[in-house]
Amino acid sequence: MKKEIYYLLILSLVLLFIYFVGGFVIIFTTLLVIFDKCFFGRIKVIPGIEFTSLATLLVVLKYGWATGTLFVIIILLIVPIIINIFIGEKFILNKDFTLMSIGFGNIVDIFCVFIIYLLRGFDIFWIMLVMLVFKHTLNNLAGKLNAARFMVDYIGITVGFLFNLSIIYFFHSFWLYLLAI
Repeated sequence: MKKEIYYLLILSLVLLFIYFVGGFVIIFTTLLVIFDKCFFGRIKVIPGIEFTSLATLLVVLKYGWATGTLFVIIILLIVPIIINIFIGEKFILNKDFTLMSIGFGNIVDIFCVFIIYLLRGFDIFWIMLVMLVFKHTLNNLAGKLNAARFMVDYIGITVGFLFNLSIIYFFHSFWLYLLAI
């Protein structure tokens, strides 16, 4: 019974965070992250497709680095853990899915917040490209340092690059409109 109270408290804090920050962008990106980490991640059949990079990019460009950092910590890390614990181990088809995904990638996401903020004067396509290069380079470097038999997932990296850059390119005016409202 005590666990549920803590979960509800954390979810309440998240809702307060969303309410005080406000805006459609934060709600849209939160739903993207929940979809990605709690539902799509369970059945992911194509490696490399993820929405966290796009969500981080939109939040930092709209609200700044401080809100972006809180977004990465609260929405990208804590909320999916709570929701995944509530859902449990149902409907998992992805062999790499874990209920709690805390790791080096979360630190890389925080660094990405600062990269996005520093590059905020550039077009979102170029910011996404630099962020993806940084993200994949650090994640593969960490994998090489941690595992003796680490294999680079070239298919996942290629699909991730193509997916994220295509989403930015083909919906470019929509993302700019979201950032303007």
